[in-house]
Amino acid sequence: MKQLAFDFFQDWLNEAKSAIREVKKKEPQESDGSSHLSKEPSVGKKDFELTPVVNYRLERAKRKSVGFIIDERGLTVRAPRWVSVAEIEKMLQQKEGWIQKKLAEFERWQKEVGMQSVRFVDGAQLPYLGRPLTLRLDPAAKSVFFSEGAHAWELIVNTAKNTQEERVKDWVQVWFKKEAERYLGDRIQTIAGHALVSFSGWGLSSAKGRWGSCSADRRIRLNWRLIHLDPHLIDYVIAHELAHLDEMNHSDRFWKRVGEIYPDYERARRALKGVYMPMLPF
Repeated sequence: MKQLAFDFFQDWLNEAKSAIREVKKKEPQESDGSSHLSKEPSVGKKDFELTPVVNYRLERAKRKSVGFIIDERGLTVRAPRWVSVAEIEKMLQQKEGWIQKKLAEFERWQKEVGMQSVRFVDGAQLPYLGRPLTLRLDPAAKSVFFSEGAHAWELIVNTAKNTQEERVKDWVQVWFKKEAERYLGDRIQTIAGHALVSFSGWGLSSAKGRWGSCSADRRIRLNWRLIHLDPHLIDYVIAHELAHLDEMNHSDRFWKRVGEIYPDYERARRALKGVYMPMLPF
């Protein structure tokens, strides 16, 4: 399913919670999975009027932050159970303009590229390290392997050209994940060595809306879909997470540390904002 996902992290969430406590609005009744921002506010609580008209679906999940997902169904809010509906709707009210912008962006994207997924057929092209990788189905091949020609990259899959696409997709995804583990593992070790930082471990992530994360126990997780992106964007994400080993925030000191690890981070950061996971093959 094509999606545009984004998170509101803990520090912003605490801010919103404080604002809710100040207005002391009674929490509205939670629905069976769907809500509407145009609910009538409680009598005498005019400072908490919900003026936006935005439909959303609410899903409870085991997570530390409130996540917003935009897809063909509209807006879905994924939140931990301890975050009340009132708090969620306060966030939506405050960010209405931004949410409407993202909804419009997703609608434009649908019109430009449609909702067709990548076809996993002979001759299809998939992004690999920022370059097109041509898929070749060859029953004479002995395995799934990468071939680097003089003018093109190819991924050879040992199967007939009329093989069901879902089966081909599964084999190709396995290859991409293995490549992600190999390539990202090499880059994080190299960059960490140059930056003189150490981490307790790293692993692949399949998160829908986050390229990487760093936990308090100094473990780093990198989204395996990074393997589709240009190497300089991959290095930026790695530098970003390594910087969190010194600064578990997004303060000025944090960005200074990112710049020490990856000096060209501002250009890469801007470029990464233009990459939507929904546009990737998996």
